[in-house]
Amino acid sequence: MKVKFVDGFLIRNTLDDDFGNICKYDNSLSRLAPEFYIPEDEIWIDHCFKDEKNFILAVDDFIRTFKFNNTEIRDELRKKFCLSGTKPNLIIKSQVIDGVKIQDVDGALVRQYLDPEFIFGGHDLVYSDYIPLGEIWLDAKMDPAEREFILLHEQVERDLMSQGKSYDVAHEFATVSDKELRRARGVGFYPGDANYPWRGLSNAEIINKYYV
Repeated sequence: MKVKFVDGFLIRNTLDDDFGNICKYDNSLSRLAPEFYIPEDEIWIDHCFKDEKNFILAVDDFIRTFKFNNTEIRDELRKKFCLSGTKPNLIIKSQVIDGVKIQDVDGALVRQYLDPEFIFGGHDLVYSDYIPLGEIWLDAKMDPAEREFILLHEQVERDLMSQGKSYDVAHEFATVSDKELRRARGVGFYPGDANYPWRGLSNAEIINKYYV
């Protein structure tokens, strides 16, 4: 498998809002967001996480060996990958919005000490085992241009879950809100949009735009 570093921000703005920090080809209909667009012999890693390549690859390989539910996977990941001992300071900066504390954190340290699968952001209603009540965490390692979209996603998802919606349903609503803001800011355009500029390009031509 060839490891390719890609512009994840561009992928989330133009094709797949659920693209994480690492993805491989997957055309399974049972998967929430199949990465059918990735060449079968490639592994894509968001270039923002280039310095964590070996760690991210190891975590991804480990995840794919298990069939049980997400909670059990997270427990096993922590046993295998998380460092023990005193945890370093994770917080880079804080602010409060509508009574919720927004914490910009060192995502690499969160992955090393608390949750190897921490990607971009999270909140207390999903990650209650390590994110304190009333907080949203954002990975300061992401492209700064993406922060407002991830923040909105976490805010919408958290608000809907506080009203009783499941994570899966809240995540879908949050994704729509996130994509709409990307469109409004002029960075988001998707294949169904009237102003989609890449219509008519081949798969290979579009994929080539993502490589960095």
